[in-house]
Formats: sequence, structure tokens, C-alpha cells
Amino acid sequence: MPRTTARVVVLCDNETSGPACACEWGLSLAVDLGDEGNGGLWLWDTGQTELFVKNAAALGVDVSTARGLALSHGHYDHTGGLPALFAAGFTGTVHAHPSCAAKRYAKEKGKPLHIGPPSPLPPFLPAGPLTELAPGLTLLTDIPRAPGRFQAVQGFSLDQEGREPDHVPDDAFLVLETRQGPVAILGCCHSGLANSLACARERLGLRSFHAVLGGLHLFNAGEEAVRETAEALTRFGVRQLVAGHCTGHGRTEALRTLLPGIRVEHLAAGQSWSY
Repeated sequence: MPRTTARVVVLCDNETSGPACACEWGLSLAVDLGDEGNGGLWLWDTGQTELFVKNAAALGVDVSTARGLALSHGHYDHTGGLPALFAAGFTGTVHAHPSCAAKRYAKEKGKPLHIGPPSPLPPFLPAGPLTELAPGLTLLTDIPRAPGRFQAVQGFSLDQEGREPDHVPDDAFLVLETRQGPVAILGCCHSGLANSLACARERLGLRSFHAVLGGLHLFNAGEEAVRETAEALTRFGVRQLVAGHCTGHGRTEALRTLLPGIRVEHLAAGQSWSY
């Protein structure tokens, strides 16, 4: 059953909505389910540094009280703040796909760059393919990728030489059930939005979403990927898109042009929504 009220707060993003928060290349959100029905506060990713903890304090969000943290995948800009979270007094559970702890690399100016999580990762509960974190909040991972659909996995590898491709199997997203309809909360959406929403339809029976929030990893994608994303948003009847982090400012504006009937916004640290 949908919850009475849920509040989503952006703790970290590439942009900021005002002077109360700073920004960095990274993503972190808080999902406050309230005290009803054993909900509580949940965290989604930790950004790249301790910045999300500082922003949370400025926004009145006490990360030490969170019941749990879910990780969208094991890249540094979503896991780098983990040490700061535990230093802030967090004692909740951590949920992540088993592959989240893998060493990972990308080429930067022809040289291998480590882009994986802090090592070692703190103990975590293996998640997937479908994990209920709390009533009305579900984590989906091991997302099937249909042939021909966009997925953002180019240039990633599990070795420094680049011989073993990394298809980011741990890519995950959240589904938040609200009175206004389901809300999809993304990390980087390496699986592609069309594949991700199709996965929610197959596993949860969802055929429409009130909102989609988070990163779409379109900043270096072609126009066809943008059109496919717009078609998926239309097909699932999405009424609100808040895109940030790895989406790219220009790509969000392109989606706004392609989706005149959908409320399209730029994600930024300090924003919040109640559903």
C-alpha cells in the first residue's frame, strides 16, 4: 500500500539550489518515510566526499538516525562518502549488489583511472534482484538489458588494462510507492531508463510512474539515447522528471523539448519533494 507521506531530499548533486548547500560531481538523496509502518529515514548513495553529510546538516537531515543506506552501484561518486557517514555516527544497515565492492577502472586521457568504491567497503547486506528495504521502498538491481536499447557502460573495465569490460551489473534503482503513484529514484541508470522501467513493470507490475528522479547518464550519449529515454518516459506516463548528476544540463533541456507534457526540472542539492 502507498504510504501516507514520503519526503525526498537531495543531499548532494553536481548543482546546488542555493547557498545552504555546496555541490560536487556526485549523488546522494535522503528518503524519509516517517515513523508510520516501520519506515524511517533511508539514504541513497553518499556522493564523492563528506560533502553530503555537511549538506544534510544544513538541511536539517540527521544522517546518523538513518535506518539504512542503499547503494546504486560501486562507483566513487556514489560511494566515496561512506567513511564520513560512519564517522557521523551512522549505525544502520548497508544494502548493495554483491558486485558493488569490485575494483573498477575507466580510461582518462589514455591512462587507467580507478573509479571504484573505498576499500574495503563496510559490511553490507547483498541486495537483488528485488529487495524490500521498508514498506513502500524497494531496491531493484540485476536489471535485464534488451538488445539494441541504450545502456551507459562504454569505457568501463574491471582491470587496468581494459581487457575485462565492466557492464555495471550492480546498477540499481529505488521504487518509492506514494499516494500520487510510484516514484523511480535513480543512481546513474547505467542500464538505461527504458530497461530500468521495463524491469519495474516485469517485477512489480508497474505500468506508470508519477515521477523519475536522479541521474540518467546521458551527458556523453548520442541523440538516439535521448530520444529513447523520452519515449520511455512517455510510455510509462511519467508526469515529473527531475534529472541531474550524470544526465548533463544540455540533455535535460533536450528532454524538456521532447516532452512538452511533462514537468522537467534540473536536480540540485537542497531540493526536496513531498509525495
